[in-house]
Amino acid sequence: MPSLDFLKKKIAEKGKGKPKVEADELKGIEEQAIDMDRVDQIVKKMKKKYKSEGVEFEEVGGRLKELRGIIAEGRTAQLEIRKVEDLREMKSPVVKGVGKVYLKLKGALKPISKIASKLPQMKGLSFYLYSANMHYSAKQYLALAVTGAVIVFFVALIISSLLMTLLEIPLALTLAVVLIISLIAAVFSLIIIMLVPQQKAKKRGDAISIELPFALRHMATELRAGIGLYRTLQAIATAGYGALSEEFARTITEIEEGTDTKDALRHLALRTQSKALRSALMHVIRALKTGGNLSEIMNDIAEDVAFELRMKTRDFAAKMNFFGVIFIFSAIVMPVLISILGGIRNSPLEAGGGMGFKELIPLGPEVIAAIYLIVMPLLLGLFIIYIMVSQPKV
Repeated sequence: MPSLDFLKKKIAEKGKGKPKVEADELKGIEEQAIDMDRVDQIVKKMKKKYKSEGVEFEEVGGRLKELRGIIAEGRTAQLEIRKVEDLREMKSPVVKGVGKVYLKLKGALKPISKIASKLPQMKGLSFYLYSANMHYSAKQYLALAVTGAVIVFFVALIISSLLMTLLEIPLALTLAVVLIISLIAAVFSLIIIMLVPQQKAKKRGDAISIELPFALRHMATELRAGIGLYRTLQAIATAGYGALSEEFARTITEIEEGTDTKDALRHLALRTQSKALRSALMHVIRALKTGGNLSEIMNDIAEDVAFELRMKTRDFAAKMNFFGVIFIFSAIVMPVLISILGGIRNSPLEAGGGMGFKELIPLGPEVIAAIYLIVMPLLLGLFIIYIMVSQPKV
C-alpha cells in the first residue's frame, strides 16, 4: 500500500506545470515557516483524489501522524526505512536470533502480524521508535513483537501443561485451560512489547528534562560569550548531558546535511517527549525568527524549568507526608493489631454472654498466616511500586 512518500512524490509531480493554486500550495510546503494545517489539507485533498482513482493509502496516526513530517519538513526528516530481512544483520544476538526465527516461520507468522497491526499501539509506533532513538522500522519491530509473543505462547504452553499434569487434572479440562493460559500470556506479552517504545521515549524525555536547566545555562553562557548558535549546539552535543546531548547530536547531523537550523530544532521539538525541551526550543525558534536575545531567553527558560522541577519535588514531598501516615498504619499498627486480636481469639478465655472469642474474632491460625504471608507483602509491594511511579524524575 502506498505511503506518504508516494503522496509527496505525487504532490511534487503535480506542482510541475500544473494549475497555479496547487503549485503555490507546494511552494508553501517548502517554505521555512510551514502551516501544518495547510499541509493536512493538501494531504486530505490528494488522498481523496487518488482514492477516487482506486489508489488506497495506508492510514497513519500518532502525534506526528507518523510520516507527516516527511511532507512538511523535507528530506532530512524522513525516517530511515528498514526491511524485515535486515533483522538478520543486527548487532544484538537476541534481535538477530528472533529475526531469523521470524524469517524462517514467515509464512505462519505473517497472518498473526496482520492481526497485530490492527492494535491501537501500532498507530504511533513509528513515531515512538523515532522518538526513543530505537533503530527499527515499524514493520521490523512488529515482526520482533509477534515472534516474541509466539515464543511466550509455547513457553506458557509447556509450563502450564506440566503443572496440569502434576495436579492430575482431567485431559479435556487440561487442554482447554492450557490453551487459554497460553493465549492470554501471548496477547499480554505482545501488548507489553508494543508499549516498550512509548515507555522508552517517555523515559528518554524525563532524562532530558533533568539535564535541561544545566544545558540551557551552558548555552546561555556560550551565547553571551559571543559564540554562535551552531557552535553552542555542538558544545551541548559533545558535553555529558546524556540523552539531551544525543538529541543535539542528531540535530547537528541534520544541520550538517543541509537542514536549516530552525527546521532542525523544530524536528527535535516534534520528536522529543520532554515538554520542557519542546517549550524551550519553540522559544528559541521564535527568537531566531524575530531576532531576540538568545542568551537572556535561555536563562529565563532555565529558571522556569528549574522552578517546575522544584514544584514537582515539593508536591511529591507533601504527598509523601500523608503517605507516611498510611504506611505506618498499614505496616506497623495493623500487623500488631492483628497479632493482638489473634492472640485473644486463640486464648482459652470465654467472652461474656456465652459466646466464645472464636466466634467474635474470625482470626484463626490459617487466616493470620495468609494475612502475614500474602496480604501484607502484596500491600507493601504496592506501596513501593506507587512510590517508584509517582516520584518526580528530577
